[in-house]
Amino acid sequence: MTPSIFQLQNMGEKLASLQGINAKKLADDKLSAVCVLRVCEGAKIHIMSQLSAKKLIVASDALGAKSLVRKIASWGVKVDYLPYRDDMLIARKRFSEQGMRERICTLRDIAFGQADTVVTSADSLLQLFPKRELVKKYTVCVKKEDVISPQSLADKLALAGYKRQAMVADAGDFSVRGDIVDVCDVSGVAYRINFFDELVENIKVIDVETMLASNEVEKVSFAPTSDILLDETGYDYARERLSLYPENKNAQQAKELLSVGACDSSAVWALPFLKNCTSNIFDFFDDDRPTLVIFDEPRVVSDKLQILEKEFSGRIKTLCEGGEILDEHKDVCISLHEVKRQLIFVRKMGFASLSLDNRLFEPKYVIEPKTRPVTKYYLDPNVMVQDLKNFALNGTKVVMACGGIEQAKNIIESLREYDILATYSEDGNGEGSILATPLQVETGFIYPAVKACLIGTGECIGKHRSTEISVKTAEQALSPKPGDYVVHKIHGVGVCEGTTILKTGEFEKEYIVLKYRDGDTLYVATDQMNNLQKFVGEEHPKLNKLGGKEFEREKEKVRKSVRKLAINLVELYAKREKQRGFKYSPDTVWQKEFEDNFEYEETADQLKAIADIKNDMENGRIMDRLLVGDVGFGKTEVAFRAMFKTVLDSKQAVLLAPTTILARQHYENLIKRLEPFGIKCGLLTRLQSSKENEQLLKELKDGTTHMVIATHKVLAKDVEFHDLGLLVLDEEQRFGVEHKEKLKEKYPLVNVLTLSATPIPRTLNMSLTGVRDISMLETAPRGRLPIQTYVVGYSDALCQDAITRELARGGQTLVLLNDIEALEPFASRLRTLCEGARVITAHGQMAPGQLEQRISAFYDKEFDVLVSTTIIENGIDLPDANTLIVIDSGRFGLSQLYQLRGRVGRRGVLAHAYFTVPENGTITENAQKRLDSLLENTEIGSGFRVALADLSIRGAGNILGAEQSGHIEKVGYEMYLELLDEAVQEIKTGVVKKPERDVEMKVDAAAFISESYISGRDKLRVYKQISKVASKSARDSLIKELGEVYGEVDLPLENLINIALLKNLASNYDVSRIVINRNGAGVNFYDSDVFKNESLMNAVSKNSGSVVLTTTIPPSMIFEVNKLTAEQKLAKLIDFFDGIE
Repeated sequence: MTPSIFQLQNMGEKLASLQGINAKKLADDKLSAVCVLRVCEGAKIHIMSQLSAKKLIVASDALGAKSLVRKIASWGVKVDYLPYRDDMLIARKRFSEQGMRERICTLRDIAFGQADTVVTSADSLLQLFPKRELVKKYTVCVKKEDVISPQSLADKLALAGYKRQAMVADAGDFSVRGDIVDVCDVSGVAYRINFFDELVENIKVIDVETMLASNEVEKVSFAPTSDILLDETGYDYARERLSLYPENKNAQQAKELLSVGACDSSAVWALPFLKNCTSNIFDFFDDDRPTLVIFDEPRVVSDKLQILEKEFSGRIKTLCEGGEILDEHKDVCISLHEVKRQLIFVRKMGFASLSLDNRLFEPKYVIEPKTRPVTKYYLDPNVMVQDLKNFALNGTKVVMACGGIEQAKNIIESLREYDILATYSEDGNGEGSILATPLQVETGFIYPAVKACLIGTGECIGKHRSTEISVKTAEQALSPKPGDYVVHKIHGVGVCEGTTILKTGEFEKEYIVLKYRDGDTLYVATDQMNNLQKFVGEEHPKLNKLGGKEFEREKEKVRKSVRKLAINLVELYAKREKQRGFKYSPDTVWQKEFEDNFEYEETADQLKAIADIKNDMENGRIMDRLLVGDVGFGKTEVAFRAMFKTVLDSKQAVLLAPTTILARQHYENLIKRLEPFGIKCGLLTRLQSSKENEQLLKELKDGTTHMVIATHKVLAKDVEFHDLGLLVLDEEQRFGVEHKEKLKEKYPLVNVLTLSATPIPRTLNMSLTGVRDISMLETAPRGRLPIQTYVVGYSDALCQDAITRELARGGQTLVLLNDIEALEPFASRLRTLCEGARVITAHGQMAPGQLEQRISAFYDKEFDVLVSTTIIENGIDLPDANTLIVIDSGRFGLSQLYQLRGRVGRRGVLAHAYFTVPENGTITENAQKRLDSLLENTEIGSGFRVALADLSIRGAGNILGAEQSGHIEKVGYEMYLELLDEAVQEIKTGVVKKPERDVEMKVDAAAFISESYISGRDKLRVYKQISKVASKSARDSLIKELGEVYGEVDLPLENLINIALLKNLASNYDVSRIVINRNGAGVNFYDSDVFKNESLMNAVSKNSGSVVLTTTIPPSMIFEVNKLTAEQKLAKLIDFFDGIE
């Protein structure tokens, strides 16, 4: 809710008049074209948010548009972002669909009148959109108590482009199971629609990970899965036109992708042939309510439109000549002349900071409300105190958006110390000249004429802190499925071939089928699923021989090795805990100022890592912390803050970089940040002159240089520090561990912070809790746009187009070709194709000096295109590189491709990554899977979901060493972690874990999951869940969950769950075997130690009428249950073991 003081009607005649724009018939025609001149940023956002008209706000680019969305939303306004369609001219085989999904969701909301404030970028004005009526036609709307059959709903969803699956997992999936229909909307939110015959009984939101339902909703509308929408007439026309080009491969590919309803998104190439199915943006918005088009800096938007139009013309020419597109494609871009013509018929407003000349429209009404920006008070609270006193003297009312209840109350208390009375207000309304509120409005403003001031959250307490949710980690994908390599705890590595039902006696039971070396087959009872793990390691591990001893020998070797490792880790950690280092002071005003000068918003993980590091430093612990973060997650900023804190206590800090180019990048970034503080930072690499290095060494020794960024040159004997406090080691390019140890020997009390870009598995991190300090950056930073990713057939025209586009926006292109011999010929070809492009090559076999010289020249923008091998995979920050082209991408590993893609788009610019495949060749199935995974994971931070095997093992190796990585390859990731965790706990507690003893279950009752209930890969996942049921409450929860997801649980499945529960309960009491048959029920034990178990003996005594414990060797227990059914016998034994106290 907007405080009444800031509602436009209360802010003077000029601003109040703008509300008239919402009227259907304007009394004053001058309001059809308005220019608001020279208002500060906060006031501009305020006015945009308060206009009650339906609004389309246009920024010059995507980054500006997203910034407006965030700022306007802080006023409590629902804002929809309409991304532009990135490329309509490339015949892509596949591409990342994130932007398209966001676009179609916004178009749906506009079409149904649910989007009153829409923000887009200039590109959208030149693009074609689907017709409004087609979006409405193919949106599937469902509400409670609708009358429709599940099959009819399924047919509508299929027409809207949704794919039917056994279970929903991704956006655009739906599944039908009897009276249950699950749908995952294109936005990624999943819903469960429960039917009673043909009546919609209820609609609930579900979690696709757990498949559990949560809150109920009254209605839902499922947007089409694509914005390429065709009715029957449009479909026939497009296919007919495309048939006129039988020789054009792209035309024929597009023709096959067309369908009535929502087409495959890759059919975007066919846009010029979609007669009567497209419209411009203004037509799409046109309805009974007039739209106000607002331009943020109209002059800048106009200039951008001219550039885009010119770029499009050039691309049309290039791609036509290369045979990639047809002459008709010139119609997929609306001309700037047509945009201006359309603007004549709409109401428009421009916010201009300098000039009225915007070349888009002639304003009929110009207003210039006097506004002033608000000082950044958090940098100096004394200035705020003085300003608040001045505001009180001249009668200005102040509202402070403090960003939270606690912050507001703290500010009130702080101001009281200066005799300033501030009143708490929930919504900014109320008595008092200064109101402190929990509102979170980012940027403030002052309106002197009406004596009103808003101090924004950004001015009160500094930058708004990011609250993004951490990305999902790779460990969620560890359930085996048919075709996977698996590890059996006893028999070792085999291949899972799925499940089969075998009859044992009178009853059917399901078994998991495993294949071993020489074709041997093992049938594993589903109640022994806990003995199976998905193998995570090398791509094609060696299968073990069934019945052989090699796996047990391998496991024993690993067990000894991890025990030795655990002893070393625990001893090292304990030794460090006893040693005391320098105790650093709490943060100062300078520290806060340094941190507030960071131009980006910190993520929650960054703040946590910084807090952990400061805690280490202030407690006098000798820090040896590993900081792990995906590409672009802000590890360097965390390191800079630790270095700054070190220097403020008169200590020195050094950052070791693996290459001279990276050292130089860190140095240039750091000296800019240090400039206001008078702290001296040096650069020590072999590229500095001997005189420069000599002077720096002198200053390091006498303490006049406080920080140094260096390569391995800092390890030389002649380098001495006056008082070294912190060593930061950037291991992004596998900087040697021996270097770190060498420095730690020289400076034993130094704090060490190691940076790593290779994701560490969460489970490994947990296993090392208490023996290794690890901080994880898993939260994606705000502001970096997802990388537009395409899988395309290679052509010279495509390369030429991509490079020329990047050149036009002043950026650079990376071309990856992993063939040293072919680099120079390919570079020569690019020089011919892209006239004027400066192309350079680089590869790992060059002399180090030559390689670094070339990379430096590219970094300094002396060249536009770098053609290289995978040397660019790690450790080089190329801020102006925004386009990546990978030649023959099917030949690369998934983690390599992911790391390479992370090299572009580092500065908030929309980046493009083209993964090419041979135009007429084929790629392997595995290569196709790798490329599909890249397309599904385009957002920054998805490295924790990409390439589980490769990244997990590399990450483990970074912490534990190469020898341990080798062990993981032998027994698999999960088993290795079990052995490591067991060893660490044993060393820490002194308690040796007993060897696991399995309980053999022989129960004469049908126990399996029927194929009609759950089929395919989900069945193994559910078996894994069942095998972990260890309490009655867990059993009941699982039965409830399965009932919600798949329908009512039948008797064989209930039996299966109860057998798993009984097995897990009995495993705590050295039970070797449980038999339940028509003759009764019996329990066998492993040995006579059972008599020493007092709890068990008490339970036997309590149930003496129905339970007999024999003294045979080994002992056994007989239950008097002859007259009961198998299910009742199961329940009786569960009650017995569950009741042991």
